[in-house]
Amino acid sequence: MNSLSRSIVYLFASAMVGALTWSGSVAAAPSGRLAIMNAHSNLCLSPAGGNRNLNDNVVQFNCDSDSSRFWSFTSIGGDVVEITNLNSGLCLTVAGGNTNNNDPSVQFTCDADASRRWHFVNIGNKEFRLRNVNSNLCLTIAGGSTDLNVVAVQFPCDDDTSRNWRLRQ
Repeated sequence: MNSLSRSIVYLFASAMVGALTWSGSVAAAPSGRLAIMNAHSNLCLSPAGGNRNLNDNVVQFNCDSDSSRFWSFTSIGGDVVEITNLNSGLCLTVAGGNTNNNDPSVQFTCDADASRRWHFVNIGNKEFRLRNVNSNLCLTIAGGSTDLNVVAVQFPCDDDTSRNWRLRQ
């Protein structure tokens, strides 16, 4: 087999492996004033205490009408979105742009940093995952907790329901 044939076979095999390991589908970015509710706890993402400060942790709290529970999604391209809190005007991101398991999510100035970008991955049944562009880890609630005020963190994407999210209006 010549080098061109080997290259074509390698590219085809790589594409097939990628296709077989991909889970989820590309979905259009949601629009409007939306609450992001954890599928395991049925609690919504909110900056801690409803605060408007840079680097405030993002936690899960009751899904009520407080403006800090609502977010907007901006499509960046493909399945990538920027998620902005409607109360603070700040974006959902991973603290310090870190890439470690269990690094907390915070709100920070919206800019082009990859840690402020999320893949919106439709997993069916009106649920989705948010996979950070910078770390390739999924947004989840620490320890899969169902308690109020537990911080949202990043963790490897798997089938645990605490990695799944729903939208509420």
